[in-house]
Amino acid sequence: TAANMSNIEIKHLFRINRLPASDVKLLLFILYLPFGLIFVLLRTILVLGLFVLGYTGITQKIFNKIATLAFGISVSIENPKKIENVDVYVSNALSILDHLAVSVATGAVSPGTKMSLEKVLGMSTYYFGSVTNFEAFKKNVCQFISEKKIPVYFAPEGKPTNGKALIKFKSYPFQLATKVQPICITIERPFLNISVTTLGSSYLSDVFFFMFSPLTNYRLQFLTPLEKQSYTDSEFAEIVRKSIATALKIDTVDYTSSELNEWEKRKMVEDQQRLEMQNSSRSVLNSELQRMSLQVREVLPHVPFTAVYNDLYTTRNVDNTITNILEGRVRFVPEQSTKPSTSSQSASSNLSGSAPSSSFLFNTAASSFAKSAFERSKSFKERKEQLIANARKRYIEKHNLNIPI
Repeated sequence: TAANMSNIEIKHLFRINRLPASDVKLLLFILYLPFGLIFVLLRTILVLGLFVLGYTGITQKIFNKIATLAFGISVSIENPKKIENVDVYVSNALSILDHLAVSVATGAVSPGTKMSLEKVLGMSTYYFGSVTNFEAFKKNVCQFISEKKIPVYFAPEGKPTNGKALIKFKSYPFQLATKVQPICITIERPFLNISVTTLGSSYLSDVFFFMFSPLTNYRLQFLTPLEKQSYTDSEFAEIVRKSIATALKIDTVDYTSSELNEWEKRKMVEDQQRLEMQNSSRSVLNSELQRMSLQVREVLPHVPFTAVYNDLYTTRNVDNTITNILEGRVRFVPEQSTKPSTSSQSASSNLSGSAPSSSFLFNTAASSFAKSAFERSKSFKERKEQLIANARKRYIEKHNLNIPI
């Protein structure tokens, strides 16, 4: 019976990360990277060959064999004796190349587009027209099956998921035949476990990782064909969906492919807006820290800008950073100032006999060397406190701050 997963939300149906979070897997990915790029190069050559061969009229079987090599796909069938000659096959949707795996097993084709890109990258497809004009579409499919004796494959979910549950099936494929054979698809990528698709990934990025991965193994399980009998199209679609879900031991959910597409678009926009806000916040913070760094440098010009900025990044406070610098908690190599320092100017002023300005002297040297260690320690502590107080006083006077000195 299907597992009880009725509490699944839309976000649970997407793979978020292309690569596994495991540190070991990440290390293996880094080691594999050059080999993966070589695979991409060689398989790209095969894809270009497919583009040429697609117009030479080669058989679908040969075409599929080359295509599986080009995309690193292997197909294993759990119960090949259960495959029956039906007109329509349906399965769950896990990737953009599910139809290639089904075509290898059954020879079926899936509805495609007129685009040449689809002819190259969407092997085993046939253009039956647009589903929006369903009567013409249905006529073309039925005529194709009747004349060419080739079955047609559909993935009625309409959008690949991560396989945790089956979303609602579109009903139109079940109007095309009275008997369909369900197929259960599971996908494994041994060694690296790279996701076949992710939230917001593009068609080409998924194709790239097919060619990059060492192997993508599709496992197909064919279920007993089901007859439509007197069921409506929607009822028949639900019966087939339940059959696949039960075999896969997963639940069915009421979400549609349209709802998944809308949620994905909204999530991508929200993530982009969040990123822009973070970048904006970083920019504002950076500007503020630069301004504060310049204020500290006005008081302590010999301290390198980088040392000041790094400490301010932690303290976010000019006074605290000045205190950290003066108390030796910030390590730096003093810079040589090209301008005469305030203390030098003040010293010159005092030496010339002028009155001391409101700017104070940073010279806190002891008048004499104390004899005892206790007196020297006491003197050092007093001089350090005086230095911090002088620096604070000068900063307050410099910026006309209304703060008690």
